[in-house]
Amino acid sequence: MNGLSTITQKGQVVIPITLRKALQLTPSRRVSFELKGKTIIMKPAISVDEAYGMFKTSKKASQKDFDRAIEEGTVEKFRKKLQQKDL
Repeated sequence: MNGLSTITQKGQVVIPITLRKALQLTPSRRVSFELKGKTIIMKPAISVDEAYGMFKTSKKASQKDFDRAIEEGTVEKFRKKLQQKDL
């Protein structure tokens, strides 16, 4: 399946509808790009839902573990913002 598109002044490209339908690309769907020689390869990025179950582990996480991870991530995010303001 092929398609043809034009690059805009902003560097944007419209993906032909036949290709969007074939790959089930919907608005706000993330895609990844890879350069191989002089060829650009675009693929749908794996979503969190699609990645679920790809990695096997025997460790079980509790709600408390999730809450702690979110709290630590939030604290780290604000710490980085404060450091940027000090620069």
